[in-house]
Amino acid sequence: MKTEFNLLSKMNRRIVSLVLIFSFCLFGCPNDEVNEAGKAPLILISMDGFRWDYFDKTDTPNFDLLISGGVKAKALTPSFPSKTFPNHITIVTGRYPENHGIIANRMYDPVFDEDFYIGQGSAPVLDGKWYEAEPIWVTVEKQGQTAMTMFWPASEAEIMGVRPTEYFVYDGSITHNNRVDQILKWLEYSPSKRPQFISTYFSHLDDVGHSHGPDSDEVVTAIQKMDRAIGRLINGLKSRDMFDNTNILLVSDHGMASTSSDSMIFLDDYINMDDVRVVDWTPVAAIRPKVDVDSIYTKLKNAHPKMSIYKKGEAPERLHYSNHRRIQPITAVAHEHWSITTRTHFNQDDNARRYDGATHGYDPIYQSMGGVFVGRGPAFKQGFSGPGITNIHLYEMMCKILELTPTLNDGNLDSTRIFLQN
Repeated sequence: MKTEFNLLSKMNRRIVSLVLIFSFCLFGCPNDEVNEAGKAPLILISMDGFRWDYFDKTDTPNFDLLISGGVKAKALTPSFPSKTFPNHITIVTGRYPENHGIIANRMYDPVFDEDFYIGQGSAPVLDGKWYEAEPIWVTVEKQGQTAMTMFWPASEAEIMGVRPTEYFVYDGSITHNNRVDQILKWLEYSPSKRPQFISTYFSHLDDVGHSHGPDSDEVVTAIQKMDRAIGRLINGLKSRDMFDNTNILLVSDHGMASTSSDSMIFLDDYINMDDVRVVDWTPVAAIRPKVDVDSIYTKLKNAHPKMSIYKKGEAPERLHYSNHRRIQPITAVAHEHWSITTRTHFNQDDNARRYDGATHGYDPIYQSMGGVFVGRGPAFKQGFSGPGITNIHLYEMMCKILELTPTLNDGNLDSTRIFLQN
């Protein structure tokens, strides 16, 4: 009897399927009609550490093609701290780090009693409990569209119970060409499966900038390499007759400032390091005292002219860095070009040499921390250069482009509307 029931069910399903196929042939496929008539796909591209002035350092024909046919802001101002994970999450949620929870690349949560750290293979990065705001790909999926991510910090985690329809766990060994080719592969999907939102991420410029500094020949070579990656994308879109019908948003999370082993702040000159745990180091040191907080704060407050010290809740309001449990009792912020460490660490082996390069994380008020914002496609104006904008506003803008209802965020569409057609 069970076998007969299964056979009958299969026959019924086949009849229903044939009826549906016949109906679609007569009246068309609703999913395909919606996708074909819908908005152009949006490709969000991050080039980590791409400083606002890097376009002027060398010939960049492919970047120039995007800019001449689209829009460019003077700079994209990061949120504090101007680090990779906090700002990538801000870009896709529209929330300041204190409101989305990723307040540093490395942090301690006193409720979880656990550390968060970034890097390939990081278990915390994959754990959705750390993320307290809704990324754009979750908004996309929740509102009936399709998102696919060829890397973006945290895009491989299940956030709010949602993941992109297709995604890759970060693997730095995947070549730039393969990342671009994956985007093009997704765009070849049938209209009913094709993603409306795609992201990808490149770390190359950040890596080179840290090692050699923003004014080095090596950075120039890296800029040229990134330009070729964009060229591959442009050519791939053109060959598919999609270049003018695709929205491309190129951004970076922060800029880069040179550092030197001659510009050091040594915490062990002022406090006993056994009395504190430093959760995160330079240029924003997150300090968790094991003794009375006020005693450590008093010793550090005016310790060095190139270091600002804030007790939790007392950071300048413009930094939006006061109201999350992962912000430690004391935050030390180095001034531009300066680094925070200890003499003990500095004098070990070749550690001093690591400070002769460049870094980021500094107060976004410094021009060197500015990133890039370039947009091209039917949603954007053509040949327009505009003022600098802050990265909290990009989520609202992306929702506008994709015709989504934004969730709670700290941004404002009016701040980016100047770059859009409508």
